[in-house]
Amino acid sequence: MGRIKRYRTALRRHHRSKGHGIHSPSAYNFVRNVLREKSPYYCYDDMKEMRQAVIDSLRDVKNHPRVISFKGMKMLFRITNYFNPQRIMQVGTCYGLTAATMLNVSSQSSLWLYEPHIDSYPVIGNVLADYIDSIECYNNLDVAFEDYEQVLGDNQWPFVLVNSVPESADFETLKQRLLSMLQGECVLVFRNIHRSASVKRLWRHLKQSMMHGQSFTNEKTGVIVAKQSLNLEHFFLWF
Repeated sequence: MGRIKRYRTALRRHHRSKGHGIHSPSAYNFVRNVLREKSPYYCYDDMKEMRQAVIDSLRDVKNHPRVISFKGMKMLFRITNYFNPQRIMQVGTCYGLTAATMLNVSSQSSLWLYEPHIDSYPVIGNVLADYIDSIECYNNLDVAFEDYEQVLGDNQWPFVLVNSVPESADFETLKQRLLSMLQGECVLVFRNIHRSASVKRLWRHLKQSMMHGQSFTNEKTGVIVAKQSLNLEHFFLWF
């Protein structure tokens, strides 16, 4: 969705984001107390400093990939905190900031990171220095998913963050892996829907393929909660 269209639908999305017309208790709680939560969390100051350090390190770098906003980091933290996954899969990186944000939720969490171009982000070593024992890095998407799925316990939902599709050849593999997860129960988070054509295609395909559960989006970030006990619903919001 383009910027103009997002502005044209702003009033409707803003109205829904206040909980009006949301009848599902779980969806209402997620919208009001996670996506729209305004209260500060204990680690926000540390996250802000971490982000600023990345920005400072990039001052002399031209045409570098965009750094996640502090608002985006806070929202990702709240989503991760709400579901509290012990095992996290991440596709594509953002200077390590999204990985660090999610791992800040619990010292018991571990993260499987697929990023074949990790050497292009030299700052990532500093960002993830305190989390290095909790992260496995991969340059092969299939191997990353196979290892991740092997460590999931019987009662653990897959929790996957898609920041980007690092290689065009990864698209079909990633789509099939996520479609397989949708058959059961999982949480899928998509960032940069409005900036990446590949992520946008992936988000739309996964959303259209849902048979149960709920999706939430502002067309920048999208969240799929594929819980079998939930009726299929899609929420277009302002957050």
